[in-house]
Amino acid sequence: MDIQSFKSSLKSGQVGGLYLFCGEEDYLVRYYLKSLRERVAPDEAFAVFNNPVFDGEDIDFAQIIEAVKAPPMMSDYKLIEWRHADFTGLREGQLEALEELISVLAEHPYSIVAFTADDGCVDFGSAKKPSAFIKRFEKQINILRFEKSTENQLYAWLKKHFDHHGVEVNLDTVKTLVFRSGRSMDVLAGEVEKLCALALSRGRSTVTPDDVNEVASSTPECDTFALSNAIIERNKAKAYFALEDMKLRRVDPTVIMGMVARTFDDLAAVSHMLDDGLDSAKIESALNMNKYKLKIYIPAAKNYGTARLGKIISDLAVADAGSKYGGVTGYTAIELFISKNL
Repeated sequence: MDIQSFKSSLKSGQVGGLYLFCGEEDYLVRYYLKSLRERVAPDEAFAVFNNPVFDGEDIDFAQIIEAVKAPPMMSDYKLIEWRHADFTGLREGQLEALEELISVLAEHPYSIVAFTADDGCVDFGSAKKPSAFIKRFEKQINILRFEKSTENQLYAWLKKHFDHHGVEVNLDTVKTLVFRSGRSMDVLAGEVEKLCALALSRGRSTVTPDDVNEVASSTPECDTFALSNAIIERNKAKAYFALEDMKLRRVDPTVIMGMVARTFDDLAAVSHMLDDGLDSAKIESALNMNKYKLKIYIPAAKNYGTARLGKIISDLAVADAGSKYGGVTGYTAIELFISKNL
């Protein structure tokens, strides 16, 4: 079952049978399960009767069947939920119990069952060779699989969330937010709330990349953001301060060095393209770089110069090799690199 078909069934009220919500995007799993719950059993006063909830990897099919047979209270439907189920290790007897559950549901159309399964708890096989479970049940169960969203899907999703709050954003803003706060929809939803509150409290209806950099939480990878800014500014004092802060938070030195390398690689790429006479629009397209990021990288690349950036990247390679083969390692290696190259 695809998402569009599910949405259509909710709208028309043509819901029923057994649903399985699963995949990598936990936020979407919970969101669409909530949509089904609100459609089927909206009255929370009768939730104990019309929305019994069970939890655990090991499914008790007998318990679910008993709940299915009990009629709803003051409602046309009831929804039985089993959260965090694991379908990967079901033995033949349990698979037969699942088939019995599907049969019992057909006899009691007022009951609907919804399972949620964490990522990896359903064996799908592959597109060319579906698993035995999928072959056996794909026509009997409404399976909704939420795979990891692409960047463009995340950007569109974020835009809708900002729109819901009456706050405008452009593509640069949502790209900056994903870069800074990561790809978790749970985290991003909270950041949208925070950013909208900030903008509205300041009498604005727009969130900018500067707002994101001011208040949005950063991922562990983006914890190195202050150091990256110091590199771009060629500000040695700021670099040492940022590194000291990361020491206190015990950020892995290899993560820091990786960020430093990526920053200089990007600066070198921008510098080479500027030397070749490319304008910012062509550089943005060629590198698929955030426009806001490119705006600050162009003057930084000019400040360093192509020759110096090449030498710095060479020094980084030497430092990396040294750390792996008995040279200076950890924060000390980063401190030495900063003292020499900024």
